[in-house]
Amino acid sequence: MSRYYDQVLTVWNYLKLQQSLKPTDAILLLGSSDLRVGERAAELYHQGIAPLVIFSGGVGRMTDGLFDQPEAEVFAKMAMDCGVPHHAILQEAKSTNSGENIVFTRELLTAKGIEINTVTLVQKPYMERRALATCEQYWPQVQAQVTSPQYDFLDYCSPLHPSSEVINLMIGELERLQHYPELGFCTPQSWPEEMTNIMQSLIAIGYDEQIL
Repeated sequence: MSRYYDQVLTVWNYLKLQQSLKPTDAILLLGSSDLRVGERAAELYHQGIAPLVIFSGGVGRMTDGLFDQPEAEVFAKMAMDCGVPHHAILQEAKSTNSGENIVFTRELLTAKGIEINTVTLVQKPYMERRALATCEQYWPQVQAQVTSPQYDFLDYCSPLHPSSEVINLMIGELERLQHYPELGFCTPQSWPEEMTNIMQSLIAIGYDEQIL
Protein backbone atom coordinates (compact mmCIF):
# COMPACT_ATOMS: atom_id res chain seq x y z
CA MET A 1 0.00 0.00 0.00
CA SER A 2 1.12 3.53 -0.74
CA ARG A 3 1.83 5.94 2.10
CA TYR A 4 -1.22 7.87 0.90
CA TYR A 5 -3.57 5.02 1.80
CA ASP A 6 -3.72 6.08 5.45
CA GLN A 7 -4.76 9.54 4.34
CA VAL A 8 -7.53 8.09 2.18
CA LEU A 9 -8.82 6.07 5.13
CA THR A 10 -8.75 9.16 7.36
CA VAL A 11 -11.03 10.93 4.89
CA TRP A 12 -13.27 7.86 4.49
CA ASN A 13 -13.68 7.48 8.25
CA TYR A 14 -14.45 11.19 8.66
CA LEU A 15 -17.17 11.16 6.01
CA LYS A 16 -18.70 7.79 7.00
CA LEU A 17 -20.23 8.32 10.44
CA GLN A 18 -20.99 4.65 11.21
CA GLN A 19 -23.85 5.46 13.56
CA SER A 20 -25.70 2.79 15.55
CA LEU A 21 -29.27 2.72 14.28
CA LYS A 22 -32.55 2.87 16.19
CA PRO A 23 -36.09 2.37 14.83
CA THR A 24 -37.51 5.48 13.15
CA ASP A 25 -40.74 6.60 11.51
CA ALA A 26 -39.34 6.41 7.98
CA ILE A 27 -36.36 5.49 5.85
CA LEU A 28 -35.34 8.13 3.31
CA LEU A 29 -33.03 7.24 0.44
CA LEU A 30 -31.46 10.38 -0.98
CA GLY A 31 -30.95 10.12 -4.74
CA SER A 32 -27.92 8.12 -5.76
CA SER A 33 -26.07 6.54 -8.67
CA ASP A 34 -25.10 3.48 -6.62
CA LEU A 35 -27.63 0.62 -6.65
CA ARG A 36 -26.16 -0.74 -3.43
CA VAL A 37 -27.81 2.19 -1.65
CA GLY A 38 -31.19 0.80 -2.71
CA GLU A 39 -30.27 -2.63 -1.41
CA ARG A 40 -29.34 -1.06 1.92
CA ALA A 41 -32.73 0.67 2.16
CA ALA A 42 -34.54 -2.61 1.53
CA GLU A 43 -32.35 -4.36 4.08
CA LEU A 44 -33.25 -1.76 6.71
CA TYR A 45 -36.97 -2.17 6.01
CA HIS A 46 -36.73 -5.92 6.52
CA GLN A 47 -34.79 -5.33 9.75
CA GLY A 48 -37.74 -3.31 11.05
CA ILE A 49 -35.95 0.03 11.17
CA ALA A 50 -39.06 1.78 9.78
CA PRO A 51 -42.45 0.89 8.26
CA LEU A 52 -42.17 3.48 5.46
CA VAL A 53 -39.48 3.82 2.78
CA ILE A 54 -39.24 7.07 0.81
CA PHE A 55 -37.20 7.18 -2.38
CA SER A 56 -36.19 10.70 -3.37
CA GLY A 57 -34.47 11.66 -6.61
CA GLY A 58 -35.17 12.82 -10.13
CA VAL A 59 -32.27 13.09 -12.57
CA GLY A 60 -29.09 14.33 -10.97
CA ARG A 61 -25.63 15.19 -12.20
CA MET A 62 -24.33 11.63 -11.76
CA THR A 63 -27.43 9.81 -13.04
CA ASP A 64 -28.13 11.86 -16.16
CA GLY A 65 -27.70 9.25 -18.89
CA LEU A 66 -27.07 6.43 -16.40
CA PHE A 67 -30.71 5.58 -15.66
CA ASP A 68 -33.62 5.79 -18.10
CA GLN A 69 -36.00 6.66 -15.24
CA PRO A 70 -35.85 9.04 -12.27
CA GLU A 71 -33.70 7.77 -9.43
CA ALA A 72 -36.75 7.36 -7.17
CA GLU A 73 -38.39 4.97 -9.63
CA VAL A 74 -35.21 2.95 -10.15
CA PHE A 75 -34.69 2.42 -6.42
CA ALA A 76 -38.36 1.84 -5.63
CA LYS A 77 -38.45 -0.95 -8.20
CA MET A 78 -35.26 -2.42 -6.74
CA ALA A 79 -36.79 -2.33 -3.25
CA MET A 80 -39.92 -4.12 -4.42
CA ASP A 81 -37.73 -6.72 -6.14
CA CYS A 82 -36.10 -7.15 -2.71
CA GLY A 83 -39.48 -7.79 -1.09
CA VAL A 84 -40.48 -4.33 0.16
CA PRO A 85 -44.27 -4.10 -0.37
CA HIS A 86 -45.70 -1.39 -2.60
CA HIS A 87 -47.83 0.03 0.22
CA ALA A 88 -44.68 0.77 2.26
CA ILE A 89 -43.10 2.92 -0.47
CA LEU A 90 -43.37 6.60 -1.39
CA GLN A 91 -41.58 8.26 -4.31
CA GLU A 92 -40.39 11.83 -4.81
CA ALA A 93 -39.05 12.11 -8.34
CA LYS A 94 -38.31 15.84 -8.89
CA SER A 95 -35.23 16.58 -6.79
CA THR A 96 -31.80 17.03 -8.36
CA ASN A 97 -29.60 17.56 -5.28
CA SER A 98 -29.43 16.73 -1.58
CA GLY A 99 -31.17 19.89 -0.40
CA GLU A 100 -34.06 19.27 -2.78
CA ASN A 101 -34.24 15.64 -1.59
CA ILE A 102 -35.11 16.95 1.85
CA VAL A 103 -37.31 19.89 0.84
CA PHE A 104 -39.38 17.98 -1.73
CA THR A 105 -39.77 15.00 0.60
CA ARG A 106 -41.14 17.29 3.30
CA GLU A 107 -43.60 18.71 0.78
CA LEU A 108 -44.66 15.21 -0.31
CA LEU A 109 -45.33 14.10 3.26
CA THR A 110 -47.27 17.28 4.02
CA ALA A 111 -49.42 16.79 0.92
CA LYS A 112 -50.22 13.24 2.02
CA GLY A 113 -50.91 14.26 5.62
CA ILE A 114 -48.05 12.15 6.96
CA GLU A 115 -46.10 13.44 9.95
CA ILE A 116 -42.80 11.93 10.98
CA ASN A 117 -40.56 12.79 13.90
CA THR A 118 -37.60 10.53 13.17
CA VAL A 119 -35.94 9.43 9.95
CA THR A 120 -33.14 7.12 8.80
CA LEU A 121 -31.23 8.60 5.86
CA VAL A 122 -29.56 6.25 3.37
CA GLN A 123 -26.77 7.38 1.07
CA LYS A 124 -23.38 6.32 -0.22
CA PRO A 125 -20.75 5.80 2.53
CA TYR A 126 -18.70 8.90 1.75
CA MET A 127 -21.87 11.05 1.66
CA GLU A 128 -23.13 10.11 5.14
CA ARG A 129 -21.83 13.23 6.88
CA ARG A 130 -23.19 15.69 4.34
CA ALA A 131 -26.54 13.88 4.07
CA LEU A 132 -27.05 14.24 7.81
CA ALA A 133 -25.83 17.85 7.84
CA THR A 134 -28.21 18.69 4.98
CA CYS A 135 -31.16 17.15 6.79
CA GLU A 136 -30.26 19.05 9.96
CA GLN A 137 -30.24 22.29 7.96
CA TYR A 138 -33.48 21.83 6.00
CA TRP A 139 -35.49 19.66 8.40
CA PRO A 140 -34.38 20.54 11.95
CA GLN A 141 -37.72 19.43 13.42
CA VAL A 142 -36.92 15.80 12.64
CA GLN A 143 -34.39 13.68 14.51
CA ALA A 144 -32.23 12.04 11.85
CA GLN A 145 -29.69 9.25 11.70
CA VAL A 146 -27.73 8.10 8.66
CA THR A 147 -26.38 4.89 7.21
CA SER A 148 -25.04 3.48 3.94
CA PRO A 149 -24.04 0.18 2.30
CA GLN A 150 -21.89 -1.67 4.81
CA TYR A 151 -18.48 -1.72 3.15
CA ASP A 152 -15.01 -0.61 4.08
CA PHE A 153 -13.14 1.52 1.54
CA LEU A 154 -11.45 -1.22 -0.49
CA ASP A 155 -14.56 -3.42 -0.60
CA TYR A 156 -16.69 -0.46 -1.68
CA CYS A 157 -14.47 0.29 -4.67
CA SER A 158 -15.27 -1.75 -7.78
CA PRO A 159 -14.82 -1.65 -11.56
CA LEU A 160 -17.99 0.47 -11.69
CA HIS A 161 -16.75 2.68 -8.82
CA PRO A 162 -12.92 2.66 -9.10
CA SER A 163 -10.86 3.94 -6.20
CA SER A 164 -9.60 6.95 -8.16
CA GLU A 165 -13.19 8.07 -8.75
CA VAL A 166 -14.23 7.45 -5.14
CA ILE A 167 -11.27 9.45 -3.82
CA ASN A 168 -12.10 12.28 -6.21
CA LEU A 169 -15.68 12.30 -4.95
CA MET A 170 -14.55 12.20 -1.31
CA ILE A 171 -12.40 15.30 -1.84
CA GLY A 172 -15.43 16.96 -3.39
CA GLU A 173 -17.41 16.10 -0.26
CA LEU A 174 -14.76 17.72 1.94
CA GLU A 175 -14.86 20.87 -0.15
CA ARG A 176 -18.66 21.02 0.12
CA LEU A 177 -18.53 20.55 3.87
CA GLN A 178 -16.14 23.49 4.07
CA HIS A 179 -18.21 25.88 1.95
CA TYR A 180 -21.85 24.77 2.10
CA PRO A 181 -22.57 25.96 5.66
CA GLU A 182 -21.91 29.59 4.73
CA LEU A 183 -24.30 29.17 1.79
CA GLY A 184 -27.00 27.73 4.05
CA PHE A 185 -26.89 24.28 2.42
CA CYS A 186 -25.87 22.27 5.49
CA THR A 187 -24.98 22.68 9.15
CA PRO A 188 -21.34 23.45 10.11
CA GLN A 189 -19.17 20.41 10.79
CA SER A 190 -16.19 19.79 13.02
CA TRP A 191 -12.99 19.91 10.97
CA PRO A 192 -10.05 17.70 12.01
CA GLU A 193 -6.81 19.63 12.15
CA GLU A 194 -5.04 17.41 9.64
CA MET A 195 -7.83 17.36 7.03
CA THR A 196 -6.75 20.44 5.06
CA ASN A 197 -3.23 19.04 4.62
CA ILE A 198 -4.63 15.65 3.59
CA MET A 199 -6.87 17.31 1.00
CA GLN A 200 -3.97 19.23 -0.48
CA SER A 201 -1.82 16.10 -0.57
CA LEU A 202 -4.44 14.00 -2.38
CA ILE A 203 -5.30 16.77 -4.82
CA ALA A 204 -1.60 17.17 -5.67
CA ILE A 205 -1.25 13.54 -6.76
CA GLY A 206 -4.42 13.66 -8.83
CA TYR A 207 -6.37 10.81 -7.15
CA ASP A 208 -4.27 8.32 -9.07
CA GLU A 209 -4.79 4.58 -8.63
CA GLN A 210 -1.15 4.30 -7.64
CA ILE A 211 -1.86 5.75 -4.20
CA LEU A 212 -3.19 2.33 -3.26
